[in-house]
This record gives sequence, C-alpha cells and structure tokens, in this order.
Amino acid sequence: MSKIVAGRCDRYDPVELRRFLDRAFTDVGLVFDHCTVLLKPNLLSGKSPHKAVNTHPQFVKVLGEIFLEKSCEVYVGDSPGYESTEKALRNSGIMGAVRELGLKIASFDKRVVKKSHGISPYREFVFGEDPASFDLIVNLPKLKTHAMMGLTLGVKNMFGFVPRFEKAKWHLKAGREALLFAAILIDIYRLVNPSITILDGILAMDGDGPSSGRARELGIVAVSRDALELDAFVESCLALPSPLPLLRLALENGLVGEAEVIDLGMPPIRDFVLPKTMDIGWNLPGAVHQTMKRLFVRKPRCAQDLCKRCGICTEVCPASAIRTDEEFPAFDYKKCIRCYCCQEMCPEAAIRV
Repeated sequence: MSKIVAGRCDRYDPVELRRFLDRAFTDVGLVFDHCTVLLKPNLLSGKSPHKAVNTHPQFVKVLGEIFLEKSCEVYVGDSPGYESTEKALRNSGIMGAVRELGLKIASFDKRVVKKSHGISPYREFVFGEDPASFDLIVNLPKLKTHAMMGLTLGVKNMFGFVPRFEKAKWHLKAGREALLFAAILIDIYRLVNPSITILDGILAMDGDGPSSGRARELGIVAVSRDALELDAFVESCLALPSPLPLLRLALENGLVGEAEVIDLGMPPIRDFVLPKTMDIGWNLPGAVHQTMKRLFVRKPRCAQDLCKRCGICTEVCPASAIRTDEEFPAFDYKKCIRCYCCQEMCPEAAIRV
C-alpha cells in the first residue's frame, strides 16, 4: 500500500521544511546514498516566487542540502514553455539555490526516444533527458489549477520531460479531448517513474491557472512515492463533485487504489476555485459532452489593455490558430483546439478564457 505524508507548513522556512521532509522520507521509506539525483520542479516560466507559478526555490535549496549531505550528485532542471531552462531558473529565483550549493543543471535539450505500451494509443515519446541517467528523480510539482486538465499536480509535472517544441505535438494530437491528453500524461509519468513526489502547496494557485490564476496561501506539503495516489488524495481534499479527467482515467484503468495517509496536521482547503474552462461537465456521457463542448466551451481572447504584442502566443499555439499580422493577436476559432497553451504561456496574463 502506498503512503502519503501530508501536513501543514505555513511558510517557506528552511528549518520547518527540513523537519517535515526528513520525517516524510522516513515514513515513505526513501533511502539514498551516493546517488545521481534529478530535482524536477514545476518551471513553467521565469516568474517570481510570489506569483505561485513555479515550485518555490526554497524546496530546491532544502532538498539540495539533504542530498548533498549524502554525497549525491544533484541536478536541477525542467523544460519550460518558451524560455531556456537556464533563463527560467534565473528569473524564478531557483538559480540562486543552484549556484549557492553548486548543483548541476539539466537543460532538457536532448532527444531521447522512449517506447511505451501504456493506456494511450501512442507507443513512442521523445524526452529532453533520459530518466535512466538518474538514480533518483524527485518530482516537485506546484499545487495549481490548469485550464485544460483542471489541476496540475504530480502526474502532470512529468510532462516537463518532453522538450518544449515537442509539447505542441501532443497538444495537437489530443486536440480538445481531455481524456486523451490525460492518457498521454499518464503514459509519460509511468515512463519517467519518479522516485518520490513532493507537492508544494504552501503558496498555491486557484482560478485561471496555471500562470495567471490567484495565488493562495494553503500551507500544504504532501509527499508520496506514487504521484497518482498523491493526486487522488489532493482531489479528495478539494471535495470536487467528480474526478477530473486524469483521475477519472486512472480509476478506470485500475491505477489508483488505497493509500495510507499519514496526517501531520493537514489544513482544510475551502472555496478552491477551478478554472472557468472546467465549468462544462467533463464527466458527462460522450455524446452529451461533445454537444456541450461545441456550444459552451470557452474561447481564448486577448485583453488588449494588457497585451505587449510579444508574439509568444503565436509561437506556442500547436494549431497555428493565432495571427499576429494585426495590431493584436487574432484567433481563428475553427482551428483553435482549446488547449489554452496561449493563456498558459502569456507572460502578461493578457489571454483570457
């Protein structure tokens, strides 16, 4: 039976975090010594910590210290949406911990092909780093909402193994089908197979995440060897009316079971707001769901008073549905697949849904 250690941490205090993580590692049975370790934060873009877009730098610093004390070789990296890994690390504040501790950077700029026999119809995935190069992969997701999937937690964070320009291919393949994209995410997670998942929910995000939602102080840290179980636990704490697409698919395929929860003072979560894009009943029967989506699914729009005309939305759109030959971005809704990558990547929060 998987174990989940969950509890309260009100601040990014290094002493408090260290105490919590030492206890959690013992409870879940994580043993390490002289290992090659990858710390894989959620590094969507180079946003400052107070915006709750990325995993907080203090997690990287405390974990780096823990692993260095055991003579481990420690790497830090992710594949951000449109920036280089180094730039995103620098602008997010994580590079400070990297330099202070002498950690190494995994740039996720390789092309590693992995074969899969999972639950999606796809049998080959390209990664920016080879999971087999590391003895331990430490998955460090941020508790945030996500326009397409509802939440981005432990399983979704492994999508960062896919290089930035390969990500668009998977969004295009999935189109508007959230369950197909969920199957892709689960297959990627199982290929990477992280050793442990540590959720940063101290300062979380609800509303229209994953980059322009509301930063909220939830004071939560959760740890498990199984990210699927951890994600299911977080959804249960949010008291959602029905499982989000990723958990629904995991349940249908028998990938989530019973887990032992070691409660270290888990605070209640009240009034957590999902993205407006999740208002449509994602758990309705197929024909009804398709009709609802055609009629009511939200469309991305440009808030012209915020737009700086940087062109990032056009660059990241998998379906080439955004034109920038006008003064402001113009959307071709016949092409748009409602993946909301434009909203996710806009550095000015100028794309609204």
